[in-house]
Amino acid sequence: MATPAITAIDAPPTILGEGPMWSMRDQALYWIDISGRRVLRHKPSTGLTETRDLPYAPGGIFDHAEGGQLLVTKKGLARFDFDSGALTSIKLTGVDFSIEVFNDGACDKMGRLWVGTRDLEVTNPRGSLYSLGHDYAVTHHSAGFVVSNGIAFSPDGKTLYHTETRPGRIDACNFDLASGKISNRRPLIVYAHGDPAHPDGCTVDAEGGIWVAEVGASRISRYQPDGIFDRSIELPITRPTSVMFGGPDLATLYITSMRFRLSEEDLRQQPLAGCLLAVHVGVRGLPEPMFGGAA
Repeated sequence: MATPAITAIDAPPTILGEGPMWSMRDQALYWIDISGRRVLRHKPSTGLTETRDLPYAPGGIFDHAEGGQLLVTKKGLARFDFDSGALTSIKLTGVDFSIEVFNDGACDKMGRLWVGTRDLEVTNPRGSLYSLGHDYAVTHHSAGFVVSNGIAFSPDGKTLYHTETRPGRIDACNFDLASGKISNRRPLIVYAHGDPAHPDGCTVDAEGGIWVAEVGASRISRYQPDGIFDRSIELPITRPTSVMFGGPDLATLYITSMRFRLSEEDLRQQPLAGCLLAVHVGVRGLPEPMFGGAA
């Protein structure tokens, strides 16, 4: 297979770009700059990219079924309206933000938000995996993670995939959509000790392939549903952070990246570090569910 062309989207570079979310409702890609404390939105139909500054670091953004977006922050949630910039905090209990902070997440087809946490110091296994219902009630599912990261669901909705960046593995869990419960957690992809790649954000295509941003390895990779390696795409950056299918036909794979902790020499060699990249990989994605709705 020929190497696909990689395009840099005309958008401001991010310090720590993350959490891409394609909005079917808005026909736009949203993503966040964690260290830059802002949300970005790109509309392919116009080529326009807009930004909104935030008072605190975001962790993810999702369409809300009642309008606007649900913003995950490092230490909570907020209703957000990108167009006006209005932001309203949501009271949340059940998470100890003195030792852990929210990281990455995804919504299931029943409109629940699944979000993981990482250890505040990024050294101890204090992170957990939670889900939040339409009323924002928190359910704890599993624990023992240093850095819980990307979350995605198989096309049939029966498997939840969960990335742990450190030490580096992707687990699969049986998932019951009706009850919102997971079971039979098992390692699907285990990264070898010393491998420069660390799995970060992930998504699933319409064929069931699992796409993973592999930080430190200058690539994104696709794995089959059984965890068997399928292929990689080499990138002009060392630190891709997440992936998401978008565009009107969900045929464009968007890739976020970061400049965080890169040296001046690294940045000279990687002028696209922190940029939003786009590539056509020959498969299509799936629509992302909204929070508070049901597909």
